[in-house]
Amino acid sequence: MGKGPADFNISRFYNLKKKLMKMISATIDDIEAMVLIDNIQRLGISYHFDVEIRERLECIYKGGFVGDCDAELYVVSLRFRLLRQHGYRVSSDVFNKFKDESGNFNSCLSKDVIGILSLYEASHLGIQGEEYMDEALAFSLKHLKASGSRLEPELAKTVKHALELPMHFRMPRLESMYYIKVSERDLGRNQDLLEFAVMDFNMVQAMHKQELKEVTRWWRDLGLADMLTFARDKIHEWFMWPVVISSESEFSVGRVDLTKVVAFIHIIDDIYDIYGTLDELQQFTDAIKRWDPMVTRGLPEYMKTCYLVLYDVASDISFKIFKNHGLNVMGHLRQAWTSLCEAFLVEATWFNCGYVPSKEEYLKNGVTSSGVHVALVHAFLLLSPHVTRETVELASHNSQLILSPASILRLWDDLSATVDEKERGYDPSYIECYIKQHKDETEENAKQHTRDLIATMWKKLNQECLDPSPFPHSITKMALNSSRMVQVMYQSEIDSVGSTLKDQMKSLLLEPMSLNS
Repeated sequence: MGKGPADFNISRFYNLKKKLMKMISATIDDIEAMVLIDNIQRLGISYHFDVEIRERLECIYKGGFVGDCDAELYVVSLRFRLLRQHGYRVSSDVFNKFKDESGNFNSCLSKDVIGILSLYEASHLGIQGEEYMDEALAFSLKHLKASGSRLEPELAKTVKHALELPMHFRMPRLESMYYIKVSERDLGRNQDLLEFAVMDFNMVQAMHKQELKEVTRWWRDLGLADMLTFARDKIHEWFMWPVVISSESEFSVGRVDLTKVVAFIHIIDDIYDIYGTLDELQQFTDAIKRWDPMVTRGLPEYMKTCYLVLYDVASDISFKIFKNHGLNVMGHLRQAWTSLCEAFLVEATWFNCGYVPSKEEYLKNGVTSSGVHVALVHAFLLLSPHVTRETVELASHNSQLILSPASILRLWDDLSATVDEKERGYDPSYIECYIKQHKDETEENAKQHTRDLIATMWKKLNQECLDPSPFPHSITKMALNSSRMVQVMYQSEIDSVGSTLKDQMKSLLLEPMSLNS
């Protein structure tokens, strides 16, 4: 008989939490501690144990890699990945011991599939200039692909899952849902850990369902979908962004507000892309710059309505930030929306003139028109436990922490450009701009260059998440999660990896987990 959400026992939940806290602190052996922390993270419950995990990893970090001459590839890779995930600037030189005299990874390692898998997962946390990590990825990828036919069924499934998308690129909530199911099949599982994970998943899911009801009601009552029949109407998919960026229970109100922001990014994008005339778009951009409801008099009715609702949403968010953190952020929100509309206007002008920019010019504007900057600025304000003036100022400028996710979205979006999108409104893509500059290159070469650039942006993002960083870990995690959303959303579409975003969203929000006794 399975234990579902109806069996939720709040007293049992908190007793398990206390028990697991003690377990983390009491685990003396480093390897056992690392395996436990890794399981906790993959089950999606690490946010309950931030202090205990940080303290334990600090001990592991300070202990260094001294005396690890006999350590297995699995252990060294796991330690490297966990420490990098938590911002520790550990050196990739730790993998040198696994190389032969020629400087290549030792071929005898190919028999250690679990170690190779651990190396593969660690290799995706590399930063620019780390040749060891590039070599580790190539080596592990080659041997994992070749290992399939000789593996036990359960390990074969694990390898297949990792090859579809590495852990570092996966959306945390989806990964926890997958890992709960994997853990249930593990005879050596920690039953308390699994029970707590199932209870937490269902509790958070129930909260997300209520949030979705609230944003759906807001969207329906707003009536914009009926008025702007040309625009996208995907409130359920837009809600996925806040859920992925930060799913913790304490940010429920913030997720509802962030969904409204994401909705307006898409609505305004469609206005500029496929409906407004160039003169109307110039007027709308000027009105956004002035940020005054009184300047809407000359706008078409559909633009006026959109403008006034956006103004109300931004004002409400600004008021909440002032109430909760004592900061006036309206100027920063206004600047974010102004930058977005100016970037949209540049693209509309290019389209109307038939102009194809250089790839550098295109990407510079494209990272802004992606909307990621607007989304993350709002996310940093709405989904952070502590908002400071310094953080607001840093977020308002295009730091690499924002530029990397924005570039990843823009480039993946261009790779996935469909006939339907071109019919809706055609802008030049990065691929088209690249081919224009490199006339001897094929479209396939241009696409591979784009994928390579996405990989570079991931390395830059990894770099930004290492200490010392001007941003707290709660914010760097949001930037990572937004990039993971993009990676899953587009890679499932382009490479036919896993299920579609729509199917994943349905599972995540509508299917509660149950614990088999």
